[in-house]
Amino acid sequence: MPKSSALGALFKAVEVEAKVEDNSHKQPLDDSTVLSLWKDFLEENKDKLQNAFMSVAMRQVPVLQGDTIRFIETNNISLELLQLHKADIVSFYLRKTTAPAVYLGFELQKKQEVEVKVSKSEKERLKDMVDQNPAILKLIQKLDLNLD
Repeated sequence: MPKSSALGALFKAVEVEAKVEDNSHKQPLDDSTVLSLWKDFLEENKDKLQNAFMSVAMRQVPVLQGDTIRFIETNNISLELLQLHKADIVSFYLRKTTAPAVYLGFELQKKQEVEVKVSKSEKERLKDMVDQNPAILKLIQKLDLNLD
């Protein structure tokens, strides 16, 4: 009689194990859980993630639109840092939520132009002060100051 092969012995030793997934610890993916799970992701992975990524990620406020989690950034380099960890982020949300699929969207938003303050001349500042407090004009007249 032929001896059984080592491979055959391995197959006999293998037990088929049916794995039932326990979803009791998973949360539904909605507006309220997106941000809390994002904070959990950063907390769990803070030792593994780069400092540059962490500084960008800490100021992010992901928003759920349909089945897509949107990240908006005003800096192209920061947006690239977020995209580098796309697979990690998606797998984390899939593990923690009951969502069958999670999509990430990255958007580059231009910075709003900052309103430039123009410095005022002395006459304009004096006029503003007089408008706020008319007693200043009386004081100027009383002291006979020449402010022209």
